[in-house]
Amino acid sequence: MKNRPIDVICSVLAFLATPLFFISVAVSIPAVFRPFYYVCITPLGIEEYSGYDRETIVEAYDDVMEFIWEGAEFKTGSLAWTEEEKAHFEDCVPLFHLQVILASMLGAYLLAYLILLKTKVLRSARFKGISSVSYGGILTLLLMIAIGIFAAIDFDKLFNLFHAVFFPGKGNWIFNERTEQVIMILPEEFFAVCVGFIVALVVILSSIAIGVGVAHKVRAGKREKAKSQENLQQEEQQEE
Repeated sequence: MKNRPIDVICSVLAFLATPLFFISVAVSIPAVFRPFYYVCITPLGIEEYSGYDRETIVEAYDDVMEFIWEGAEFKTGSLAWTEEEKAHFEDCVPLFHLQVILASMLGAYLLAYLILLKTKVLRSARFKGISSVSYGGILTLLLMIAIGIFAAIDFDKLFNLFHAVFFPGKGNWIFNERTEQVIMILPEEFFAVCVGFIVALVVILSSIAIGVGVAHKVRAGKREKAKSQENLQQEEQQEE
């Protein structure tokens, strides 16, 4: 059956939306879910590294999260901060909010797309029997493998590249631990854990999308084979 233009357009959009959705969802969890950080405090030795007790660390972290997500006054508990440090977190606010909005919008589109496929309003434009969402999963998986390898080889370079891309021309993300104490409770190891979590979750989501596509192709092949055998039997009966 020939694909209609609307089917092709929606399938291409689904292909492009899938990796962005998986990544934005994975990024949203450590960015929004505070217990993710709390769980990391002891394993990463943040109390020993920073020299602050858990209560002080949690209070400072909560203050920063309330500033980012609730628009509260910028505070870092009992820890010291500078205007440069505040400016960096102000730069983070629109990025944090944008990725949550992006995850919501892309999720809504993909859900609507799958519903329209299920109700046969749209037809998936398939290539070799596999849907565009599954190909989006393949693209995402390849991207995550590349990022994972990059992070494993040189995380510092990846960390610097990230800030160069999302905070172009700014150096206020480079903190001085003598005057900007929050950096002591947000060591690079924590961000490495975040990257590892994001890569792992996106790999899982991508694998599920690919698995669903392959399973659908296998089922379709079995149905086609059964139909061919049925037709063959009918032809043999007619000949008799």
